[in-house]
Amino acid sequence: MADKVVAMAASDLFSLHANFKEQGSTTRTLLDFSQVADANGDVGGGCEDAGSNSRLEYTGNYKYCGTDIVSDAGVLLSTFGEVMNAKAVTEAVFEFSQEAQIMLALTGHQHGDNVHEAQNNFDCSGTAIIPATTGGRGVPAFVVDSGTNSSPRRATLRISVEHDDAQDSANAHWVGNNKNCRIDLSIEYIGTPSLTTTGWKVDSAGADDSNSEFDTYAIEMHKYITRNSV
Repeated sequence: MADKVVAMAASDLFSLHANFKEQGSTTRTLLDFSQVADANGDVGGGCEDAGSNSRLEYTGNYKYCGTDIVSDAGVLLSTFGEVMNAKAVTEAVFEFSQEAQIMLALTGHQHGDNVHEAQNNFDCSGTAIIPATTGGRGVPAFVVDSGTNSSPRRATLRISVEHDDAQDSANAHWVGNNKNCRIDLSIEYIGTPSLTTTGWKVDSAGADDSNSEFDTYAIEMHKYITRNSV
């Protein structure tokens, strides 16, 4: 018998720029269930409905092969939270390091009833978020470091929106939209930097040392983005 027909290929679920090379994706159907327990507290002796509010959750993982991620991520960043390829984007996580190309993980969803078409969105494309002409290996200068004995070696930038959905009387999706676009940035340095964090709220910061490794420093920050006019 011949091999069965089973694909070995990653899907570009969000239709990104060609410089984002898809590495893998997931598509999952989710349902809500209503349950009734019996007198002993067991659902098995009671009942459970067939499920409702069917929706699809998507994730897409990419590696970046360009030289200007802000430009190539264009629409994703400038209208973050908007629907891309029929999926409402709710989270993007960018990973930077000196060891590998930039990685991006995207999360989104869609409903079977009253689908998302236009959503509140936010402009996250400014160079105060991701420095211009960022690409390849390495960690860009997200914040100013006036020290001379320190260098960033790893960073994670997470952009997310709060997404609210509401159901109708039959628990089918009725309406949904976004609010509160938040950016979280964590950076790890070798050595101890002297940082200027203007525009960011610092959640935590501090140094680590060891008798077997060079000193390191880590900082975690966040900021909120103003909604685009709708």
